[in-house]
Amino acid sequence: MHITYMKAEYPALASRVRLQIDPVTGAPVLLYPEGLLELNETAHEVVKRCDGRSTTSEIATSLGREYEVKPDEIERDVFECVDDLVRRNLIILRR
Repeated sequence: MHITYMKAEYPALASRVRLQIDPVTGAPVLLYPEGLLELNETAHEVVKRCDGRSTTSEIATSLGREYEVKPDEIERDVFECVDDLVRRNLIILRR
């Protein structure tokens, strides 16, 4: 993972990927042509902010404010989550 590189990137859902709540379980999920990925609460909060308009650093800052955590304390978790979803081709990074 290249954290320095990722700080200035704008994560967004990849095409044909949708964030929604599973009607049966009530869990947040990412739907994509090959399947479904259930998200935990933290990943859901990160993915909700992956709109292509906020950088990864801005997402960490926003979550830090909301949960009263210093951005540098939450930044690593945000970057790891985004990196994992990029590797799965569920999120793309834009400059």
